[in-house]
Amino acid sequence: MEYQPGVCNIGPAQRRRRLLLGVVSLLAAVAFVVAVVAVDLPRWTLALAVFPLYGAAMGYFQYRERFCVGFAGIGVFDVGGGTERVDDPAALAADRRRAVRLNLKSLAVGGLVALAIYGVAVVAV
Repeated sequence: MEYQPGVCNIGPAQRRRRLLLGVVSLLAAVAFVVAVVAVDLPRWTLALAVFPLYGAAMGYFQYRERFCVGFAGIGVFDVGGGTERVDDPAALAADRRRAVRLNLKSLAVGGLVALAIYGVAVVAV
């Protein structure tokens, strides 16, 4: 595997870490929703599920797209040979543009799923 600016900045080991982040975040979202319903908290609190759902989407997208948003932010990559700096300003700019897109996509997915959960809860009451 090879570093490609704006395309790929993590290898297999780092991808597995992002997938684990996504799975743990998804489990946290499920636990949160179950807790809100079980304790009978106000339904609007279900909107707070957006945070772990964002984490779940972010973990999944980083895994699938072989790209770490955090690494792009600090200007490094790790495709299997250890963490290395991104020294080329154009490559760094491409990585950061990609990071913004992944953040927005993850936030949109997290928000839409949280909205759907809230909608189901309101209709079900």
